[in-house]
Amino acid sequence: GDASTRAYETVSDGGPKRILMNAPRRPDGPPIRNGKPYSQIAHLAESVTPFVAIARALTERGFCAPRIDAQDLDKGLLLIEHLGDGGFLDHAGQPVPERYQAAARLLADMHELDWPRDMEAAPGVTHRLPAYDRDAMMIEVELLTDWYLPAETGTALTDADRTEYRAAWDATIARLAAAEKSIVMRDYHSPNIIWRPEESGNDRLGIIDFQDALYGPSAYDVASLAQDARVTISPELETSIIAAYKAARRIGGAFDETAFDQAYAIMAAQRNSKILGIFVRLNKRDGKPQYLKHLPRIRDYVSRVLPHPALAEVRAFHDSRSLIGFAK
Repeated sequence: GDASTRAYETVSDGGPKRILMNAPRRPDGPPIRNGKPYSQIAHLAESVTPFVAIARALTERGFCAPRIDAQDLDKGLLLIEHLGDGGFLDHAGQPVPERYQAAARLLADMHELDWPRDMEAAPGVTHRLPAYDRDAMMIEVELLTDWYLPAETGTALTDADRTEYRAAWDATIARLAAAEKSIVMRDYHSPNIIWRPEESGNDRLGIIDFQDALYGPSAYDVASLAQDARVTISPELETSIIAAYKAARRIGGAFDETAFDQAYAIMAAQRNSKILGIFVRLNKRDGKPQYLKHLPRIRDYVSRVLPHPALAEVRAFHDSRSLIGFAK
């Protein structure tokens, strides 16, 4: 189940291996803002219906998502295709640049398409792809002030600190209003992309873990890949991944690189701020300390994008508090 509440089993009836996915409907947590729980504000999937609908939409458009052989949407049970065991690391545990670059080019292909907001999971059952709106982005970045910073500093933030932090991000997120929008897988990085060397084109890359997908800034998934939360991506490799994406987008037609660079910096900072909070929460709340080893990497990723002018207010918040520890 990893960091999620889902559970999986590899099964076989003598033929090809398949995956049994057990994801019962997620109960809502307590309301935390405007009468809504975190899961609703952040638009997290509460059933397997989004997974089924998005898998169908991906495969219909030429991308490799698991085939669904049987489904019980009410019970949250899916029997799905096993896409393979190929990963993005070599035998020494180092990232394979060519695979990351191929994954970037796949995103470029994905972002050239028009995606429906309504996707069918079964006859009469439709999933509406939520918008990656301001409320969702804000509740995610506040995980940093709710969980990461108190753990890092040993003290809770003041109301004034929180107000300043929210104002900084409010101004930053406003700059995304004109950013290119597309489907956002939301966790598009090495653990969720299967390398399939026996295939060709985009079929070489099997995509999983997309049930929380949204409609939002397309740069988000590029940042998710190029600043892989589970694998240390050097600045040089990050640059090459972005370059592969940009080159593919130029082939596809008009592409505003300046606007992309701004959206990339904002979404990379937003995503990694969220992840810092999530990894601390997994330790504190869920008893999963294994995620703490990733914190130095995530801090480094944040430090790489903070110099961008679009993050001026967020950078000022960080710079005014040497206690945050992004230089560690």
